[in-house]
Amino acid sequence: MAKHALSKEENIILRVTGCPNGCGRAMLAEIGLVGKAPGRYNLHLGGNRNGTRIPKMYKENITDTQILQEIDELVGRWASERLDGEGFGDFTIRAGIIEEVIISKRDFYA
Repeated sequence: MAKHALSKEENIILRVTGCPNGCGRAMLAEIGLVGKAPGRYNLHLGGNRNGTRIPKMYKENITDTQILQEIDELVGRWASERLDGEGFGDFTIRAGIIEEVIISKRDFYA
């Protein structure tokens, strides 16, 4: 966050779970990481800060190195392109990075 000149008050809700069971509540975060295999995760984006919007899969089965690269690039974009008070998850939808999940049965895998 400091790399992109973001203050300590500006945060992103990121949650990680080691498997699809979801004990880490990754599907209630702006950025969610769900384990697929040792060292590999699905990267989900677009949840909101309240945990009331499901994030959508952005990248599937990526390595920890790829995760760090993706998040670094996305946080950089958020830092420079966001609207006043706009959360990271809201930004990813507005910027067209990910489509909002409105009806999970229809939109989650679309």
